[in-house]
Amino acid sequence: MAFDGVTTKLIINELNTTILNSRVEKIYVPTRNEIWFHLHTLDRKSIKLLISVDANNCRFHLSNESRNNPEKAPQFCMILRKYLSGAKLISVSQIGLDRIVKFTFENIDDFGDVVSKDLIVELMGKYSNIILVDKERVIDSIRHVDITMSSVREVLPSKKYVLPSSMGKLNFEETSSADFINVVNKAVQESEFESIALANILCNIFIGFSKSFVLTICNSLAISSELPKAEINSKLLESIYSKIKSTLSSIANGEINLSLNESKKDFSVDLKEASLKRTDTYAYNSYFLDEFYSQKETVSLLKSAKANLERDINSHISKISRKLSVVLKNLDEEKNLEKYRQYGELISCNIYKMEIGMDKLEVENFYDDNKMVQIPLQVNLTPSRNAQHYFKKYNKLKGSITHSQEYKKEYEAELDYLRSVLFEIEQAESIFELDEIHDEVTAAGYLKKNTKKGKKKDLPSTPHEYEFDGIKILAGRNNIQNDRLTLKTARKNYTWLHTKNIHGSHVIIESETVSDELLFFAANIAKKHSNAKDSSKVEVDYTLVKYVHKESGAKPGMVVYTDYKTIIV
Repeated sequence: MAFDGVTTKLIINELNTTILNSRVEKIYVPTRNEIWFHLHTLDRKSIKLLISVDANNCRFHLSNESRNNPEKAPQFCMILRKYLSGAKLISVSQIGLDRIVKFTFENIDDFGDVVSKDLIVELMGKYSNIILVDKERVIDSIRHVDITMSSVREVLPSKKYVLPSSMGKLNFEETSSADFINVVNKAVQESEFESIALANILCNIFIGFSKSFVLTICNSLAISSELPKAEINSKLLESIYSKIKSTLSSIANGEINLSLNESKKDFSVDLKEASLKRTDTYAYNSYFLDEFYSQKETVSLLKSAKANLERDINSHISKISRKLSVVLKNLDEEKNLEKYRQYGELISCNIYKMEIGMDKLEVENFYDDNKMVQIPLQVNLTPSRNAQHYFKKYNKLKGSITHSQEYKKEYEAELDYLRSVLFEIEQAESIFELDEIHDEVTAAGYLKKNTKKGKKKDLPSTPHEYEFDGIKILAGRNNIQNDRLTLKTARKNYTWLHTKNIHGSHVIIESETVSDELLFFAANIAKKHSNAKDSSKVEVDYTLVKYVHKESGAKPGMVVYTDYKTIIV
């Protein structure tokens, strides 16, 4: 459910019973989309109020979260502190049923007079804004809107504050049952479709209704979300009107709360009888939204951080792949190595037959049963220079091949390592795990060090942990952890497992006695934490930890092992 006008009404009702008459202690603007008010309530509670105008998550509610504040406060933050520090919150109201909220604060000015200021919050997706207003004049806003951005409504200091247009939509709370039936019936009849989606119809007519809210109303009445025109009659519309009316009334009385829907990915008003009048939890809906959006933002942040890190790693993979292709091209020239030497020798032996200006030399090849061979020549070179030309190409190619063989091994090892990092990124379940991976590739020299100071050093993450018949099985989360798990933590006679020739976690069975059932269970764990987790059959190598070692200069997580056996899972 979007943070619609109904949710806005619900949260406003809750705030009016929890933070009204509280004092503003601190104001922070940690990002260009958020304002945080630290409030001190009448019952001496310290509460944080979050107002966010993020395009995808615009909202307001009480919060337990914390944010890192910038070293220098933005200009809008300074203006809010000037006018609202120490102010008393005297009312929180909604404009109609729209997503426009007015926080009215009362404070003492420099002359000792009691003055009031309105903080107007407009929750409208990418057009969301937070505006400080004094007697209908804009003091400042978190986002300025000038004539180049909107020819209809400017939001600038000293300009008169004008409410956003309602786009011709109606306020349900000011609509009678008869008017509701008439306008909906008219919209249904004018529709070009024979099957009518009631959620779309009502959302287009009334302010503040989201599709999910209308669907919740319809579900509570056992009404299908889409109906043929012929089935939409006055009796059905009357029942919908009455249900919406009673729901809004229950919200005003604090008798309705929010709950997660079946998918757990969204929320809606909970119209079940068991959920009504749940008033035992302080600011239940605010903290419900706080947790919901916190998890949503964490998922979004994790996804974004993964994409950024993957982009950096893929950039290095592309560079090394190009280098490797050059190396492979040089190695492909190895077939011509002996030919260049032979051409040089043949020219030297038959130099008496040559003249300046010849473009080819046809002679017997004593390296190939005296068969005739045609040797291309440089017409601008002397015979001896032509021989030197081929000897030079031979020596250059010989040196190039020697180096290319070394580089090939190096580049292939780097690509193998970086692809294992991509696997780690894909498997990461938290920002902390991504930070560890970032530190790993930074230490390996692929990324620049973080220059931010004062970053708290967290304890290393712990491996995935499983158990079989009381025996612990561990699987590393990243290459650094794989090294630590295999080479430092595990005992020499513990069993080590890894998918064969496939990137994956190091798996350790913490037991010196391993049954076939335990081995098969651990092998499945190795498969689960590998790139082959979706394959039907995967080979998993296993050996004792003492047979696993790291070669000098090897990248994190890269090991070699001997005395192993293979199991198929």
